[in-house]
Formats: sequence, C-alpha cells, structure tokens
Amino acid sequence: MAAVLGGCAVGRSVVPLDQAQAIQNPVSGIAVKIKSVEDARVFEAAPKDPSTPSLQDGEIGNSAITARAIARKRGGFGKALGDILLPEGQTVAAVMEDSIGNGFRKAGYRVLQPGDQGYEQAVTVDAWVRQYWTWVNLGFWAVTVHCRAEVDLKGDLPALGGGLTIPAEVSEDMQAVFEEDWLRIAAKGRDRVSENVAQTLADKSKPR
Repeated sequence: MAAVLGGCAVGRSVVPLDQAQAIQNPVSGIAVKIKSVEDARVFEAAPKDPSTPSLQDGEIGNSAITARAIARKRGGFGKALGDILLPEGQTVAAVMEDSIGNGFRKAGYRVLQPGDQGYEQAVTVDAWVRQYWTWVNLGFWAVTVHCRAEVDLKGDLPALGGGLTIPAEVSEDMQAVFEEDWLRIAAKGRDRVSENVAQTLADKSKPR
C-alpha cells in the first residue's frame, strides 16, 4: 500500500479546530436566535464502517469525550487507532452553532445573541447535529479523507417549514495524512455546512 498515515496515529490527539470566519449580520432581515444545538451523533464501540463515530478504549458512553470527538485515525490495513478530540472548552455543538449561524447570515437573516436588542422577540431556531465526522478510506495508491456532516433545523420560519435536514460532505485524496490534514478536512466540512444552510434557506425563500 503506497498511501500511509503520517504522524502519530496510535494515540489520542487533542487539537483545536480553527474558528470559522465570522459573517457579519446584514443591516436588515428577519431576526433569529439559535436557542439550542444538540449533539445527537450516535457512537459505536467497534463499527464496521469508519464513517461511524467511535472512540478508542470504548469511551462512547462518556459525553464529555464524545462532545469533543471529530475523527478516528486508522492504521495501514484500516485498523482503528487513536481518536482526535477538540480541546476542553471547544465542542462539536459549538462548532456547528457557529457554522449554522454563518449560514443564516449569508442567507440574509440577522442572528442575535443574548443581550442584543430584539433578542427576546427573535424567531427561535433549534438544531440537532446528526453527523459530523472525519475518517479515511485506504486505497492502493492514495488515502481519501472524508468529512460528513448533517444537521436538522427547526423553527417558526417559512423557509424551515416543518423542519430542514442539511447534509454536507467533502473529501480529498492524498498520499499521507498528518494531523493538520484531519483538521483541514474537518474545517472544510464545517464550512460546507454553512454554505449548504445558506443555499437551502435561499432556495426555500424564493417565490414559487
């Protein structure tokens, strides 16, 4: 197998994900508040598919760990090895909240925070993170690194209807995978969520 995993794949890595570039609120537009973002991902102890979230040492029942987990490294024959966690204080739910908020702003909505004028009157949006995971598929000539995300959105907005599911996926082939590559693909997946939220909201808002 020509493609190899670079860096320390055996142990756990704790690394920060660069914050997404904040999008400014538009001057006008419907005001919304993202009230809650729930990490609803399902982890398995020993999944057959590397795209299913898992953790070394079977810690899938520890929500303090799963809330920060974004990837699982693999050895030369696909053997599951160390996982990749965000540092304490940074969670997948918070990462997705920023991404979803940017998506709403790109679509012309004003996303308000507690303390902002009009916050109490803003339309409430709730979100559930169904997927956000980065993994590798090992090929003969290359390694393909994937990030797949999916969020559900609900709120009293015409564009949301009875609720929207926003999928997102990115992938990239490379010869060796280092720690920075995992983070780069994870960041691309996060940003794709923002783009897809914006595009879906814009499409749903078009006159029929």
